[in-house]
Amino acid sequence: MSVQTKPDVVWIVLDTLRADRLSCFGYPRETSPHLGAFAEGGVTFERAISPAQWTVPAHASFFTGEYPTTHMTVQIYDQHSKTQATLAEMLQQAGYQTVGFCNNPLLGVVENGLDRGFEEFYNYGGPFPERPAIADSRPRRLGRLTQRAMRRLRRLVAPLENAFARNNLLLRFALHPRIVPLWQRHINFKGNTVQSLRDVMGYLRARRHKGAERPLFAFINLMETHLPFGPRPRFIRKFAPCYREDREARDFMQAYNREHYGWMVPLTRPLTPLQDQVINDMYDAEIAYEDHLLRRLYEHLDEPEVRDNTLVVVTSDHGEGMNHHNFVGHSLVAYDDLVHVPLVIRYPRLYPDNVRVRIPVSARRIFHSTLEAAGIRATHNGAGDVEGAPVDVEGLSLARSLDDRDPEEGNVFTEAYTPHTLIALMENNDPESIETYRCRSMRRAAYRDKYKLITVGDEPDELFDVTADPGELDNLIDQHPRVAQEMNQLLAEFRQDVEVRRPTQWEESQLHLEDDEALVERLRGLGYID
Repeated sequence: MSVQTKPDVVWIVLDTLRADRLSCFGYPRETSPHLGAFAEGGVTFERAISPAQWTVPAHASFFTGEYPTTHMTVQIYDQHSKTQATLAEMLQQAGYQTVGFCNNPLLGVVENGLDRGFEEFYNYGGPFPERPAIADSRPRRLGRLTQRAMRRLRRLVAPLENAFARNNLLLRFALHPRIVPLWQRHINFKGNTVQSLRDVMGYLRARRHKGAERPLFAFINLMETHLPFGPRPRFIRKFAPCYREDREARDFMQAYNREHYGWMVPLTRPLTPLQDQVINDMYDAEIAYEDHLLRRLYEHLDEPEVRDNTLVVVTSDHGEGMNHHNFVGHSLVAYDDLVHVPLVIRYPRLYPDNVRVRIPVSARRIFHSTLEAAGIRATHNGAGDVEGAPVDVEGLSLARSLDDRDPEEGNVFTEAYTPHTLIALMENNDPESIETYRCRSMRRAAYRDKYKLITVGDEPDELFDVTADPGELDNLIDQHPRVAQEMNQLLAEFRQDVEVRRPTQWEESQLHLEDDEALVERLRGLGYID
């Protein structure tokens, strides 16, 4: 039997989790004691910024190390470019066993190619969830027959599931308040956190018992903190007593859980203080419940023989508005409510115990950090016959950001591509809000030192001192026009850089260097060509 020399890699993506609502990130309520204890054995990045504000572009950035304008997998129905390799593909080519345990149907159920490179990908969303046979308690023959039948059923319903992602009429029908409870209950909209974690543990233990020859890359996505909210009663008692004690609060929350469309769009009417309290308290209860469910996985990963040879990443793809800046959900804006995410990395060989990094970093760099830990010195990110854009694995690894030193010097960006499906829904339901909230205009944001600039349609719109004003309530753009101008120039250079890195720029049939002197100079200035 060969000896495994590369580390295992475990990514835990806590979907829809804001960093500022975790007790281990300074929140006064004890929502994350288990993550906090686990984080003491590694590095906590206090100002990690997601590259995007919703699931599809954020995960595409995690899997490629690129910003959304580069990978351009920014809509539900987008197909990820076949000429740009994903992390799972790179790890698989390097000998890794790649497996995903995912609760978000936008990954693995909707066909967008983001599950490419995974030898096994189990999605707990949809009417026929798939589970690993190794975690099945049924007799072996019955288990195999059940798995085969479920696979066939999934193939039958897959075209319908993808049709809902692309067809506005079907989507409008699905979001009717009387229809929402049916599919929330029967198609596992949030997956099954309890079952998926149980299967993860069974899978890891079985693999350890057999003696693995290949290193493992395990991607885990959990949806517990996503609406609709329904944590266990003891967490409601502790964090949301108003839900139990006040009939009005309970009626509102139960009704709001069915208002899927309302979660995504700007608030046309402000929530009352009671409504604000119950929705935020229930969010805290969900966070604490998810943290409780993760405790056994954290304990397993903390065992010395596992800890010493496993890179563990705990992060989120985006946060949630929670009645701040006129939003509850996470579809349109670039405020820190949505893009400031938790990030904890544990791997004793590269990341020391109990370190906190305060400089802003891009969460897209977990891609580079993983490749470095796995000993993969990729120089380009192309797939197939296309070489792709240069990749600086060692330079952009988050291990270079310790001691508040950083190769990007704290210059971090995020891009809020508006979901086209949402605009189509708003055109039918509330077209005036599209113009009022400038929903068609893309947002970008740049971070430098203590400042953050947000542009709308590439025009400077808001400037915040996020150190003194973490809630982003005091717009300083008129008081500091020079800072805004400098950061807008930073964003203009960023846009040029990420556009040059697009896969289409590197496809031989579309890259005609001899005909584009400006592009040649830009590539030469970035060090891509001599």
